[in-house]
Amino acid sequence: MAQQATVLLRNLHEASTHASVAAALAEFGPVKRVDVIRGRGFGFVKFATAADAQKAVRAGRENGIDVDGAVVEVALARDKGQKHPNAVAAPIAPSNNEKRESQRSVRGRSARVFGIPVGASDKAVYKRLRKLEGFEKVTSVEGAAMRPAGALAVATFSSLQKASQACQRLDGATFKGSKLACRLEAHVDRSNEQKGRLVVRNLHFRALEEDLLDAFMAYGPLREARVPRVGEKSRGFGFVEFFCESDARRALKAASSGKFAVKGRPVAVDQATPKSDHVVAAPEPARREDGASASGDESEAAEASDAAEEDNEDAGGEESDAAEGDDDEESDDEEASEDKKPDDVAEGRTLFVRNVPYGATRKALAELFAKSGSIESVHVVKDKATGLGKGSCFVRYSSADSATNATMEAWALDARPLIVALAVDQSTASKLRDEVGPAKKRKLEHALVGGDRRHVALSREGLIQKGDPAAIGVPENDLKKRERARQEAATKLRNPLFHVNPQRLSIRNLAPHVDAALLKELIEAAGVSPKDVGAVHVARDKVPTVPGKKPKPGKSKGYAFAEFSSHACAMRVLRFANNNPELASYCVPRGKKMGSEVPRPIVAFVVEDHRKVALRQKREDDAKAKATAPLDGPSRKERRREKRIANRLEKKRARKGAEEVPKAPRKVVDDGLMRDRGRPRRRAGLRRRRAQARQEAEEEEGAGAGRRARAKARAAGLPRVAEEGRRRGRGPVVRVNSCVS
Repeated sequence: MAQQATVLLRNLHEASTHASVAAALAEFGPVKRVDVIRGRGFGFVKFATAADAQKAVRAGRENGIDVDGAVVEVALARDKGQKHPNAVAAPIAPSNNEKRESQRSVRGRSARVFGIPVGASDKAVYKRLRKLEGFEKVTSVEGAAMRPAGALAVATFSSLQKASQACQRLDGATFKGSKLACRLEAHVDRSNEQKGRLVVRNLHFRALEEDLLDAFMAYGPLREARVPRVGEKSRGFGFVEFFCESDARRALKAASSGKFAVKGRPVAVDQATPKSDHVVAAPEPARREDGASASGDESEAAEASDAAEEDNEDAGGEESDAAEGDDDEESDDEEASEDKKPDDVAEGRTLFVRNVPYGATRKALAELFAKSGSIESVHVVKDKATGLGKGSCFVRYSSADSATNATMEAWALDARPLIVALAVDQSTASKLRDEVGPAKKRKLEHALVGGDRRHVALSREGLIQKGDPAAIGVPENDLKKRERARQEAATKLRNPLFHVNPQRLSIRNLAPHVDAALLKELIEAAGVSPKDVGAVHVARDKVPTVPGKKPKPGKSKGYAFAEFSSHACAMRVLRFANNNPELASYCVPRGKKMGSEVPRPIVAFVVEDHRKVALRQKREDDAKAKATAPLDGPSRKERRREKRIANRLEKKRARKGAEEVPKAPRKVVDDGLMRDRGRPRRRAGLRRRRAQARQEAEEEEGAGAGRRARAKARAAGLPRVAEEGRRRGRGPVVRVNSCVS
């Protein structure tokens, strides 16, 4: 039968957490798992080996183990149904004549008081509570609440009604300068279901536990507040736990309004669910003496195996990244020695360790793996952008036997199990990299320009903050501008619609006289060819245009944008121009003298909105398509001419339709000159004959109608009168042909 590696802890402090218990017992060996049964005063700790568990039991029997100010009892845990070796016979039950009040009934008429000052004596607390109606006794409780800060006490009253009235009077009251909180003891959650636990998402990355406590303390006393971190940076979420489930529901209702904020940032609050709800169902594990399940250990083993499978797929990529890690100068020396002597992998002296805590240091890893033999070097694979560990490392032993023995042992660091395997050479790593799917290959190629599709890592390229070596000699105003730009970029990148453009730079802190031509000279000085430079735009104020005058450029806003054909060109310009004191002439206005601290250009990659980029691209495509479209239809001049003709015809039709009754006919005498218009005539004779014909027509028109004229013409044997017709809307026209002598 395998030896037991799990110990049982009794007499735990009510405020003890998983982290505090793990830290107290880590001195006896690597801790794999911690289970604290809240409200019942005991818990379980599983070590990596049974020897570590025995060591903790011996230390608990000899001197006791201090956990959060309480001395706990340590014993080996047992499965359900197995008797404890130190068990004694149960005491004889009291007789029926001995009437004892049940603990449950006492709890039903008790109230718990939070926030009692630490320096307050028991006598002062008793004097304060005895003034309440129905008060019987007060008992101090070990532990303390995180908010309101202070000691705890349980006051017993004669009835539930009196206890409720006392709660109303004590809640929010002031005692020795401290604000008290009071809740009925029956409402305090003593189970391990954590019904009063809430999860807070969209948390500020610089938020602390104190910020959570300040935001939620208005809804009731808090048992715990925790913000998971990676190094010193928050992971963007946190947990708060109330003593009472009703207080948690009130906080959840207030947060559902959408106006709840922590550290000035709106957050989303939900009911926290146990981790077991997210784990795939496994065979029912054995039960311990308290009925608690050991399924957590099995689920942890399942998760560890899944992580091992994922790490096996990424082994090639991680091992290749190890050669690119920038841990420190010593690690660079180690890499150089590995390039010269790559036999350590072939000899089996190097281990590849996965699932390493992100905050693990080389010293901690060296001390841990030194148990298996002498260690030559430890290399932690780190992310270049953040400087944090990637979750893997390389450990090189002086002998192959030590490395082989290390692979057969169970390792854990900071309560996190480690996955250990022998490292492979570069050729095997490349084969593993080729065996991964196309999606993995695209991800590896994409990592060259930021690591993800939004290139978030590029937002930190060229970042200089106060205290950095590169910040020496930089004016304070420039550092404030850089910090403000960093905060703006971080705020935008919280929105998934924003991304970093790897081929576009923003150049800030420019003097008013700097224009696009000077910026192109700066880019050319960085070693970038002009053909690789796209649009260079200096942001300026808008100037109202005056008709007939050439518009003048507005005042420069102090920043510009430059586009490049490739990411490599943009990176070269950024590293050349950013924080370069030799380019101070681009930042100092003309005629102004430079001080001891000269301003410098601030160059960074541009954070863009995907929607605006798509709209701008659409406009450019439409303009390009319009410029290259063939001229199939009529030209503009032809269209205008056709329109004029159509308008003229329309007016003519309208005028013709609006005509009234025809006017009286007007006689026009044709003396035959119309037929002979082309023949040469003498002007004098022509005028005379026309005047004579006009006079005769007037005489005939005055004497009568045209009948006499026609009759006279017939009698004289003249040609027949022309037909009546219309001419230019003047009514009927009678033409009389006359003979020409």
